Amino acid sequence: MGAEMDKKERSLFTVPNILSMLYFVSGVMLIASMSLAGGLPIHLGLVGALNITVSYSLTKKKKWSFYIAVFSSLLSITFGFTTLTALMALFSPNMEEILTLIGIVAYMVLSAILLAYVINGRKTFS
Repeated sequence: MGAEMDKKERSLFTVPNILSMLYFVSGVMLIASMSLAGGLPIHLGLVGALNITVSYSLTKKKKWSFYIAVFSSLLSITFGFTTLTALMALFSPNMEEILTLIGIVAYMVLSAILLAYVINGRKTFS
């Protein structure tokens, strides 16, 4: 019974599951950021909803998952790079902005890892 439990526990921590969880969390955070900003930056909500859709599609591995994951990754990398560039132009060395920059870089790295994973394993999406 212990070996069966170990097998089930290991299956939870696979690359698609971890990417799916991280993308779900980032989508929720983007939607929360939009609502905290008063709903004005609608693009945050759209990218957040797209991230939640990618999170769902990674677990189902349907044929359309590949296309939506590639689109979302490229959009997220572009979105992150644009935001990073704008923040660097207005950068003042306080802790809040440093943490924001670190978070944006982490989001861009997550998007690049998802893009590499999806392109490398595109045959698994059927």
